[in-house]
Amino acid sequence: MSNTEEQNHTEEQNPEQEEPQELTFEQIGLDPRLIHALTKKNIQQPTPIQQTGIPLILEGKDVVARAKTGSGKTFAYLLPLLQKLMLLDSNNSNVSSAKALAPTAMILVPSRELCQQVYSEVVSLIELCRVQLKVVQLTGEPSFSEMASALAGPPDVFVSTPACVQRCLSSGVLQAKGIQDSLSILVLDEADLLFTYGYEKNLKDLKTHIPKRCQCLLMSATSSEDVENLKKLYLHNPYILTLPDVGDGKDDIVPKNVQQFYIQCSERDKLLHILALLKLDLVQKKVLVFTNTIDTSFRLKLFLEQFGIKSAVLNAELPVNSRLHILEGFNAGLFDYLIATDDSETKEKEQTDAEKQAETKKSKKHKKRKLDSEFGVVRGIDFKNVYTVINFDMPLSAAGYVHRIGRTGRAFNTGQSVSIVSPDEMEVFEEIKSFLGEDEEKDLTYIAPFPLLEKNAVEFLRYRAEVIGRLI
Repeated sequence: MSNTEEQNHTEEQNPEQEEPQELTFEQIGLDPRLIHALTKKNIQQPTPIQQTGIPLILEGKDVVARAKTGSGKTFAYLLPLLQKLMLLDSNNSNVSSAKALAPTAMILVPSRELCQQVYSEVVSLIELCRVQLKVVQLTGEPSFSEMASALAGPPDVFVSTPACVQRCLSSGVLQAKGIQDSLSILVLDEADLLFTYGYEKNLKDLKTHIPKRCQCLLMSATSSEDVENLKKLYLHNPYILTLPDVGDGKDDIVPKNVQQFYIQCSERDKLLHILALLKLDLVQKKVLVFTNTIDTSFRLKLFLEQFGIKSAVLNAELPVNSRLHILEGFNAGLFDYLIATDDSETKEKEQTDAEKQAETKKSKKHKKRKLDSEFGVVRGIDFKNVYTVINFDMPLSAAGYVHRIGRTGRAFNTGQSVSIVSPDEMEVFEEIKSFLGEDEEKDLTYIAPFPLLEKNAVEFLRYRAEVIGRLI
């Protein structure tokens, strides 16, 4: 593919070049059965990324779609993917499906949670359309029998992680020839995270088995070198779709409908201040709290319980079924406070020899922990109706901050964030403010001091907070 060809596609389809016309699902060529399913889900109008992406995917084009979380990227590829499968199923209704040797469509995602969410959306749409399509999901390290059972048939849609697909190939349950003969559509979802999660070798190995005729779709929230590498590896003369809010403008990094605040205090007083925020109802529910370590999340949960504040923790140490159960409960409103461990940035850093030696000196309790490499809490998880994000621990970078704040203010709803900043975190906090475009000379600030925290109210809680804090 020449640079000129790709540039032409980008210019033709980039909404920044031309204001997109408001279209309906009927006008962009969606099947009536899918429109009916969307109506059942109270979805009436396609988002901008769906308006431009769905027609191109239906035409069989390779597409790169870059848009923020919550912009409708999942349905932008699921709807045309299912429509093509429904048409294929209708055309081959009299042909034995036994001739298929592998899935017709494969959706690769970076984490178990995203795999479950995509799978649930596909199954829901199929059930509402009342069509006979088989969908399976597989992650982690399944046994041979689990892989054989899942891929028997085979399914029309296979949702998995790159490492799990490689495992299926290595075991012989999924054969390279089957992929070359049967695979028609490949989706790389959350593409900017696939290399970050360590799937680079898996994806490069898989590429050798993907047929040239296979339509490839790449969905991403950001533009990065990893995304560019994946695009060159898998896609042929793709159309590049980029929404305006993915640009470099500082006003677009965090949506304007999200208010950002901070509280500056000592490390010791962090428990006191989050207690004040939650106990005095100074922040609106539902609340998603981020910590940087698993130990901190459990300690915070125990601390809040002493004051009658019910919460749950979400981290890579928990079994996948427990994580999904907790996520479903939070999204259903069974509890208002979820403490999520975001160690995505620390996982990316290489450990020094000294750090590795320190690991060996940890307690037996810590040695027994088995963390799930396919778990990611900041990206890929659909936290529903989150109003407030609290950074109990500050992220290690400005990008990490933006990803966390992206959990609120979705679908144009209002939201807010509160960052509790200790002296040791001031350096990264200043980097975040600079990244967001703060300009003191122009009196322009994106993160303001939290306005509702009265000193007397905080001090009223101090004694008990410090006593409980020492006990946990």
